[in-house]
Amino acid sequence: MALGKLLSGLLLATLFEMVAAPSQAAGDAETQPLPSVVSLDYCADQYILALADRSQIKAVSKGAREKYSFYRARAAGVPYTESSIAEVIALQPEIAIQSYTVAARMPEMAERTGFELVKTRFGSAPEIVLQNVRTIGKAIGREAQSEAMAKTFEARLQALKLEAKSSLQIAYVTPSGFTSGVGTFVDGIIELAGFRSYAASKGYQGWLLLPLEDLIMDPPDMFVTSFFDTNMENQSNWSLSRHDRLLEMMDQTPTVHLPGSYLACNGLFLADAAEAIRAKASEFGILKKKDTADE
Repeated sequence: MALGKLLSGLLLATLFEMVAAPSQAAGDAETQPLPSVVSLDYCADQYILALADRSQIKAVSKGAREKYSFYRARAAGVPYTESSIAEVIALQPEIAIQSYTVAARMPEMAERTGFELVKTRFGSAPEIVLQNVRTIGKAIGREAQSEAMAKTFEARLQALKLEAKSSLQIAYVTPSGFTSGVGTFVDGIIELAGFRSYAASKGYQGWLLLPLEDLIMDPPDMFVTSFFDTNMENQSNWSLSRHDRLLEMMDQTPTVHLPGSYLACNGLFLADAAEAIRAKASEFGILKKKDTADE
């Protein structure tokens, strides 16, 4: 009996070691020191605040705390930098991330002082966003986190694409009275949300001032605004967005006010913007007012 108990104990111990060994190995891998990182602009901040472990962040840019920063809450308490070459050298990061050029000689300084400068690709197309997420995740030793973020992003885009399309027309307005025409990032978000762009229906190309005459003669079904929460005080006194007639139309027409942080960094938060537009349209009850575009 004693031998039986001893053998059983040894067998259990062996099985425990076999099961525990991979977990221990995984734990050892996770405890490998992560490279220290600095982000140099507010778009780079978003990737770092989304993916990096807080312990590896030496600093984010000063824009990380502004209203147009999607992850500004995560930036609380994190040191910030003006992104000058002198500051970056003093911080001595192993990696610096930038989405646009903050200092012309930064690549040269990175080579001379030994830190790695990682640049994101410019563009709002989903494939570019996904590439940036995975590139940064790999660079900072957070591949698992970046892959999870990428998969979630893809799933949300797919869910939006499967939604019924609507013939409702949406007009986008900025605080300066501009709208987004064919080929713009915001025009693509409106389409992703399942609606028709008012600007596209008028043949507007790129960014341009939204003609008030068109709005009066052919009103849109819904307005979408953005950046009114970040720079309303900076808009021109002569801006269309201050015109009494437009304000009256927006008061009488379903209007979605998107936070500027949804649109400030190309396509990183395009799913958030499209989902918000879709949700608000449903909340307003206007999705049922017109047949879907596919019917």
